[in-house]
Amino acid sequence: MQNTFIILKRVLATILFIAIAALCVEMVRQSQIQQVVKYDNANLNHMRYGMFNVNQWKQRMTEIVVGEIEDFKITNANKAMMKSHIEDQLGALIDKVEAQIKESNKGSTKGWLKQKFLETFVDVNDIKKGIPSYAESITEQISKEKSQAQFKEVIKSRLQAYLDETFEVDDPKEIKDILQRHGAANEEQAQVIINQKLQERGQELFHITWLTILLSALLFALFFWSGRPNAYEFFLLLSTLLVLLFVGVICPMIDMNARIEKFGFVLLGRAVEFHNQIVYFQSKSILDVFWILIKDPAMQMKVVGVLMVMFSIVFPLIKMISSVFYFYEVGGQKTRKVLDFFVIKSGKWSMTDVQIVAIMMAYIGFNGMVTTQFQTLKEYVSQVDMISTNDTTLQIGFFVFLTYAVLAMVFSSMIAKGSKKKQGKDFELAIEG
Repeated sequence: MQNTFIILKRVLATILFIAIAALCVEMVRQSQIQQVVKYDNANLNHMRYGMFNVNQWKQRMTEIVVGEIEDFKITNANKAMMKSHIEDQLGALIDKVEAQIKESNKGSTKGWLKQKFLETFVDVNDIKKGIPSYAESITEQISKEKSQAQFKEVIKSRLQAYLDETFEVDDPKEIKDILQRHGAANEEQAQVIINQKLQERGQELFHITWLTILLSALLFALFFWSGRPNAYEFFLLLSTLLVLLFVGVICPMIDMNARIEKFGFVLLGRAVEFHNQIVYFQSKSILDVFWILIKDPAMQMKVVGVLMVMFSIVFPLIKMISSVFYFYEVGGQKTRKVLDFFVIKSGKWSMTDVQIVAIMMAYIGFNGMVTTQFQTLKEYVSQVDMISTNDTTLQIGFFVFLTYAVLAMVFSSMIAKGSKKKQGKDFELAIEG
């Protein structure tokens, strides 16, 4: 009966390990795809293509000015003002023409005769008396709906020609690549597709993550109260830790996302708004941070990167390898002391707990910093309607790495407990002998 129970427990443990490994493979695959989609979303909505883009401002200013032109209508109030302005312009035009004629007739007998003829038969003052009637006719002609429509089209075409000269040279390759990657015809369609992918895959990823954590905890719970694990159980537990460490290191731990949900103000009675403007976005795993630090030209950054990998990856791997030699009691007394240090007493040196606390502090610190800065910005731009959002979140890599750290301590405890029991039995046998 006991043998049957042991066999069933091992079968269940094997099934759990296979499920954990399969889930972790899927987790890594989905996480890599999700990371690409997240960066596509950040680049598509980055403020360099929105608030800080000249073409975007040109488009919005054009819409406002064109709207004002379309709304313009000649009324009785502005008709009188227009008539007065036309009269002034006609008077100035007649004076200018008269002055030019006099200037051209100077210096010759023929010109002198022309000038005398004009002064005799043409009275400029009589012409000016007709200015009010001329201005009235012009005003009436302009006030017609057809004339107003033509006038508006001329102004809009001149405005468009002017605005076309004011542009920013964009490199649309990044946006084109995003549209092509998601099979979208334009940015609006791409945003809808990306949002759907982020929501669906995000939910699926977290379901996989929590299921993996639950199954891993269940696998360790199967053998925790059984004393020292046998070779097969040891292999399953150690392999589970390796899989969890790999996933925790390669998957993103934190998403830092600061964005402006809405930025707007009123100009000429019309709203100017920008939505979902990404200020800063990064999604990094431990390996990603390591590569960033190691590529930094500053030596202190390289040192930090090496130390982070040493204590978070290399040291845990050495500890696991040491546990294999410790479990199979390889080496003499001195070797056993070294193995005992790495397997049992090195928990405080592995730095996995420090790594977890560091990620938590980065999460809290970035949240607080972004929130404070946005609040300060709002105080200085009180006339601007701005809604800021801080979407910094802990990601699956953090939770898997945390699971690894906890289960690694449990694993060391199980091996130490088994070792003490074995040492106790050997001591009793030695006394009896």
